[in-house]
Formats: sequence, C-alpha cells, structure tokens
Amino acid sequence: MSTRMKLLTFGAIYYGNYSNWKHDPSPLIWVQYSDKQYTHGINIHYLNSTDKAWLVNTIYIMKRASQRIDGLTFYRLLKLRRPSIVKTAYRVYFTNLLNMKLVSAGITPLDRMIYTNFTDPWVAQLNALIKPSEIRQEVIQVAYNATELQDRIISAQNATDIRQSRVGNVGNFGTAPYIHR
Repeated sequence: MSTRMKLLTFGAIYYGNYSNWKHDPSPLIWVQYSDKQYTHGINIHYLNSTDKAWLVNTIYIMKRASQRIDGLTFYRLLKLRRPSIVKTAYRVYFTNLLNMKLVSAGITPLDRMIYTNFTDPWVAQLNALIKPSEIRQEVIQVAYNATELQDRIISAQNATDIRQSRVGNVGNFGTAPYIHR
C-alpha cells in the first residue's frame, strides 16, 4: 500500500475506482470533505435527472458569483433545498481506497487540472457551462462621476421609509384570512 495519499478538494468532481465498493466500483463524486481517513461526497451516479439539473445550476450560480462556501454550509444547503440528494446519494468513502481523477473543477479554481479524456455527458455539460471563458467576470461600476455616488447616498437618506408608506384606501381587498387586526 502506498504511503502517498491524495486528498480530494471540496467542491470538485472526481471519477475513478473505489476498492471497497458495494454498489458502484467507479463512483463520480462531488466532494464534500476529505481527510486522511474519510472522504464525504455526493455520488452523482445515484442522482435522478432533476437532482442533477439542480446541482449543475447550483454549481454554475456559485462559480459565476465567485461565492466562497465550505462543505458544512453546502451540506446544510442540500438538506434544506434538496434533501433527496442527501438521502439517495451522500456517501462516505475510505480515502486511501479511492483512486480518483479530477474531471470537473466544480466551484474550485482547479480548471487547468481537469482530466480531459472523461466522456460523461453530465460532466461535459457542467464543464462547458463553468469554463472560465463562459463565466464573464463583469466589473460593476458603482458611479460614473465623482458626484453621482454622493447624490445617490443623499437620495437614499432622504427617501421615505417603506414601512411608513401608506397606499390609498383599499378596503378589505386582499386581506389574508390568517391576518388578525
């Protein structure tokens, strides 16, 4: 057994062989957490097409917005938004029994390290969507001249608080039955 061990990166997708397999000898894993002993991840092979589409969309949004997130926070997001993913595809692997290659950078900046001979259509679609040339980092211009920002600040300070605003007499129209006055 090799004493060298490759830890996997959170937010990346790996494909390879798992020596201690029960159902899937070649898992495709979205890595949640990895240390010397265990690797936690979502096995993409166990997801249905709806959950795969949700995961692609979530990865794309996080990558495009350059959001920083950790494995625990992402796990909580999954539990809240897509508990079916956790229930059907969350797996824990022995790290030393995994022989994996990076097939998608996911939300990481590892785009140049991808193993390009992998032909899974879901991974190809994801990689095309999150490729750096496809994600344009637009610079947001806050103000066009020196006084515009100051004018916006003054306008916001002088604005009426929306909670104190009143709309004309609307009678009983639109009152929800659970609101008691």
